Order: sequence, then structure tokens, then C-alpha cells
Amino acid sequence: MIVNQKWLRKYTEIPYSTEELEDRLTHLGLEAKLLENPLDALDTLIIGEVLDVEKHPNADRLSVCKVNTGSETTGVVCGAPNVAAGQKVALALPGTVLPGGFKIKPAKIRGVESRGMICAEDELGISDDHSGIMVLDPTATIGEKLADYLNRAGASYEIDLTPNRPDCTSHIGVARDLTLLTGAPLQLPAIEIREEKASIEGQVEIDIRNSEGCPRYAARLIRDVKIGPSPRWMQEALQSVGLRSINNVVDAANFVLLETGHPLHTFDYAQIRGKKIVVRSAEDGEEVETLDGVRRELNREILLICDAERPVAIAGIMGLANSEITDSTRDILIESAYFQPATIRKGSKTLGLQTEASYRFERGADPDGVIFALNRVSQLIQDLADGKVFAGYVDAYPKPVPKPTVTVRFQKIEDLIGIPFDREWIRNLFDKLGCRILESKADYVKLISPSWRPDLEREVDYIEEVVRVYGMENVPPCSHMQVVPDAEADELHEAIEALRSRVAAFGYLEIFGNSMVSENQTRQTVKPVEPVKVRNPLNQDMAYLRTSLIPGLVATAKRNFNRSSFDLNLFEMGYVHHRFPASETGAAEELRLALLVSGKQEEDNWGYAARPNDVFVLKGIGEALAEEFYAGKLSWSPLEHAEYLHLAEIKTANQAIGTIGELHPAFLKKEWGIESPLFVMETAVLPLIENCNRRVTFKTLPVYPATERDVSIVISEEISIADVHRIIRAQGGQYLQKVRFYDLYRGKNIDKGRKSITFNLVFQAEHRTLKDEEIDERMKAIHQTLSDHLNAKLR
Repeated sequence: MIVNQKWLRKYTEIPYSTEELEDRLTHLGLEAKLLENPLDALDTLIIGEVLDVEKHPNADRLSVCKVNTGSETTGVVCGAPNVAAGQKVALALPGTVLPGGFKIKPAKIRGVESRGMICAEDELGISDDHSGIMVLDPTATIGEKLADYLNRAGASYEIDLTPNRPDCTSHIGVARDLTLLTGAPLQLPAIEIREEKASIEGQVEIDIRNSEGCPRYAARLIRDVKIGPSPRWMQEALQSVGLRSINNVVDAANFVLLETGHPLHTFDYAQIRGKKIVVRSAEDGEEVETLDGVRRELNREILLICDAERPVAIAGIMGLANSEITDSTRDILIESAYFQPATIRKGSKTLGLQTEASYRFERGADPDGVIFALNRVSQLIQDLADGKVFAGYVDAYPKPVPKPTVTVRFQKIEDLIGIPFDREWIRNLFDKLGCRILESKADYVKLISPSWRPDLEREVDYIEEVVRVYGMENVPPCSHMQVVPDAEADELHEAIEALRSRVAAFGYLEIFGNSMVSENQTRQTVKPVEPVKVRNPLNQDMAYLRTSLIPGLVATAKRNFNRSSFDLNLFEMGYVHHRFPASETGAAEELRLALLVSGKQEEDNWGYAARPNDVFVLKGIGEALAEEFYAGKLSWSPLEHAEYLHLAEIKTANQAIGTIGELHPAFLKKEWGIESPLFVMETAVLPLIENCNRRVTFKTLPVYPATERDVSIVISEEISIADVHRIIRAQGGQYLQKVRFYDLYRGKNIDKGRKSITFNLVFQAEHRTLKDEEIDERMKAIHQTLSDHLNAKLR
């Protein structure tokens, strides 16, 4: 948002210098930066007058011009199609260095000498317009420096607005904010329209079919306009904020937009069929061509302005080519409306199209400023284009926008800011803000917020206004502060953070992957799901929400491999998404934890070789986390998948919560160009922590000795270690404390298709020493059950 100092002075007295104004605006929360004028360095640019134009003898598209510089007449070869005798132009004399480093020198062009250059706006860095040379006002003085001529508009400032301040997207809004500091009155422009006897009644009908998206729509009708250039004062004003002058009608609408902050739209009335305006939602797949010449596909999220037969504008964003103002336009219909901010924002994001209008509407225009802006632009068009304004206007307002009523307590202000305030100063401040005071008591004030400030909804919003105008720098620092949180601790959040910290404590580095991925990466998941497509993606590599955390980890591993870092322990905790039509949003999300290991667990040591990372390292991490967070015992069931060499499903209490395995080398090489082994685990977070109890308890170590026994059996290759482990646990009795699998043997003296496994068992009682007979009885039960259920043979 750019504002001009000279323009601001139309609405209030400003007792600040150029630099001081920059500081005062920033003080008010309107972070301002004084803009540099690119013409200041172009001292040799002057205003010249084209005396004569002849066709170049050796080039069809060039002209030879005689130009009066004020001190002499010089010849200039020009290629612009709009150059003509009698024009006042921007002339760069030899020696001038234009933006971009191009130096003007005397030269022969196709055999004709040229001593200078007649410039277009883009060649001067004023705008990107290269349609023709820059034609100045006929009153411009020949020989005057162009910088002096153009700098009459004064200094301009770029303001970095926060989204909650739509009122300051205009010069009047910024001027109103300045009055809070200066105390000077706000002077709105007086509006005097000379209306015709003919009434607008019966000339246009307004039909609002979506009052949620468009609570208010007003229109005026003006006939017999004369399209032409705008006067110099308007061109200067628009140019001072970076806009190019187009014609008097379009410029008037743009001027009022920047003056009031209220977007307007002008239609060629002859192109409005049926003398009717219909405001409706677009149909899915409906197509229109906007003023920029682009065909756009719409959906039901987008609001349209239509006539009796067809769309003529995308509401609050851009008009369509079928109703634009042209040089032949004679009668115009002016639109001034209030659109619901969320509706315009959705439409703008869906189309990937932001305009000066959408920038303001999506932040919240002033619903009560509709008629003021409509009358203001009508007055300007009447004055600048000799338009004849029909009597009256049409104002469809089926759903009035309510203004919040707020009670502000003086004691609350002092409690939050920490210092006492003059209560009369606060009342005056609220009055200057534009509030309507309903009650004013000794300890509070009850008021209605102004329509141009949609951000003032609560008591705390007004307290922010007090400290904003008073100045944070004027609030003395507090020597002691005590913050007492009102909310109770979030146990779920604490458990999630504890899980994250525990994984990091195991030596794993956390990454933060992009949640938006390519379509191909959404298919890299063990259990296929329908992905969620982003409606307005930045590019095709970020067109979907991720369905798994694994691709992000693999991508990070590849970047590390490319930099010769192969020993990796990585993890990520984040959300994955999939389509879920039954939900309100049509999608579901799940918080997951994923780990990846590669290379070695540690660096080689002089005393021993480092052990390589493998899937069992991840399995141990999973079991440790399940035990620490009271998720119960995990079980592992084999799965088959083309992208994995080894894969298992992780279960807890018969609930599948994730997968663990080694990514297939062929898949890694084809999809990622990786030739090093990668082992990954991904699990849902909530099943791990839903029974979490973070309270630490202690108990004394047992004083009675433990007894260890081994179970060594031969079983079929098809039987899993987990099945044996479950039987030992079930038959071990109450004193069985630990079961540890520690040996696997295949080979000599073991039949083909069978394997030998060994478990170590630890028995211990808390209050007495166990007898050998008790342990023998448990061991006998274990052996018998293993034999009966698994056909196991003792070794």
C-alpha cells in the first residue's frame, strides 16, 4: 500500500516533515518506508515539445522528430507509434544514463542523425508501460527538468499493513489515523452532484441471489460521458502511488479507490443486457474471460456479477472483457458494493488472482461507505468527463452488516497496560476513532464500533488502540512480572513433546519436511489412500498433502548422501492427510512418528568395529517407546510390498499402528537414485501415548535373589519368535520378570526347514526367595505348551 504526502494533506493538516511523517506512521503501527524517486538522479531529462514529425526515409516503423528543448531545436529518431506534433514529452539529452545503465549518445540511425531520446514510462523506471512515449500535460514548461515536473506530487511512502487494518488501505484512512496524534480535524471531500431530471428508477434492477457473499450492492447510472485523458492533477496523484493513467473514467474509479479504500467498478451500460444486475455464485466448470485476456475456470466458491444473460465481472476481483469501458463508451453503470471478505479471499486464492480490489475486499471494506464512494466517483466523472448523472441510485441491502457493541472498562485498561490513564483522554480517543458512544460512566464506556474498523470487536481490541496511540515507548518498563497461566496443562501436548524429546535422546535428529508433495510421493505409502489435492498449488511438486512421512525422510537422506554423510539417524513427527468425505472438510489428518536409519550406528572405534544400522535398531526403539509410554507390548506381523525388501506391521493390543522395514534397493535406485540401504519405521502417535502417565514413581530394589533359566528349542522355520515369546510369557507365572531372546542357530545337527532358538528367563519374587521346585514347575509347563502348540523339541 502506497500513500502520498501531498494527497494526505487534502484531508487533514500534517505538521510533520517528510522524515517525521515516516516515523509517526510507524508509531501508529502503519510501518512506513519513504520511497526513493528514480527520477531524482536523472538531472539531464527535460521536457521537450515535438514541433514536427516526418516518416524516416529508410525505415517504415521509425519517425524523425524536430524537438524544441527550450534553448534549441534538435532532431530525434523515434519508434513510438503515438508520437505526434504538438506533444510535450520526456526528452533524454546526450549524456543521460537511464535506469539499467543505458547511456544516451548522439548516433546515426538508419542514416539519420539522432541527438537524444523521447522516453516511455518503462524506460524511466516509472512503470512497466511500453505502449508508447510518455505524453505530458500541454501546460508543462518546455526546458523544465522532468524530475521537478513530476515531483510536484510530493513524497510517497510504502506502508506494510497488517491484515486487520483494512481502514488504512486508503488516504482518508491513513489521514484519519494521523488525526489521533495531531488532534487536527479530518476533512472529507464535499460531494455535490448535479443530477438530471431523469431518474434511475426502471433503468437498472439489482437481484442479489447470494446475500451471504454480497450483503450490499448499489449502483448509479451516468450517460453521455466523453472518454479522454485525465487532468494533470489526477495523473500526478495516481502516478505518485505507482498507477498509470488510463482515461478519465477509469482514473476516477481508481482515484476513489485509493482515496476511500472502497473498490468500485465501471461497466459499459450498453453491454449490460436486460438492464439487470444479478449477483450469484458461479457454477462448477463455468468459464469467463477477464479484462487481462485470460480465460478462467470457476467453481461455486466464486461470486459473479451478471446481467440478465451472462457474467460481466468476478465480484470484488476483476471485470470481464465483455463489459469494459472503451473509447466508444457513452453510458456507464457504476458498481459500489460490499462483499463478504472470506468469499473474496477464497475466490482470489482459487483463481490465483490478486487485484487492488481483492486486496481491500478480502480484508474488509466499509459497508457503510458504499454510497459515499458511489457518489464521490459520480461527482468526479461528472466533472472530468461531462457525464450526466441520473437522479438517485439503486441500493440493495438485504442483509445489513451489524456493528459490534463493546463495553470498555477503564480499570481493565490500566490493569493490562500497567499505568493509569486520563479517562477523558480515552473517551476523546474513542470519539476520534469514530465510535458512537452509547453510555459514558465513571468506570466504563459503552460504544458501537465504526463500520470501517471490523477489527474492533472486543474490549481488548480497544485497549490495543489506547496503547497504540499512547505509544509503547511511553509505557515504563516493569521491574517485576509474574505470569500466572489461566489454562490447565494440556496433557496430550505434553505427552507428544515428551515423545519427541525421548526420540531425540536416543540420538536421532529431527527434520521438518514439507507437508505438500508431488502426486508420485503420495503413492509411496504401504496402505494406499486417496490423497488430498491442493486447490491452488505453487507447482506440481507441491500439489498434494503428504500421505506418509517416509518420502520426506528419504529425500533428506539423499541430500545427506550427496554430501558424503551416510551414517544417519533421523526422525520426523508431523501430520499426514487423506480424503475422508464423511468429515466436514472432506479430509482427515493423523499425527505420525517416522524414523530412518542408514550406515553405521556410531563411528568406528579403535577397540571394535561399529555395528551397522538395521531394522532391528528401529524395532528396539519402537519397543522402548511403547514400554516407556505405557502402550503395552508391540507385536510384529510380516507384510508383502513391492517397495520393501523386508516389511512388518506394528500392532499394539491387536490394533495396527504402523509399519517397519527395509526399503527395496531396486525401488530406491529407480525412484530416488540411492544405492545405500535405508531402514524406516512409521507409526501413529496417539496409540503410543494415549495411556501415557508422566508421573514418575519409585520402588526399592528387591533384596531376594533372582534365578535364571534358559529355554532352548528346535522349531519350524515358519514359526515366529513372537509366537514362542507369547507362550513363555503366558506359562511363566507371576514371578517371571524378564524374557530375553538371545540366540538363533541353523546348520549342523538341525534339520532342514527348522531352527534352534534360545531364550533367557529371569524369575524373582519381591518378598521371599523362590524355591527350585516352583521354578521347575513353571519350566515344565512352558516346555509342555511349546511342544503341544508348536511341535517344539528341547535341545
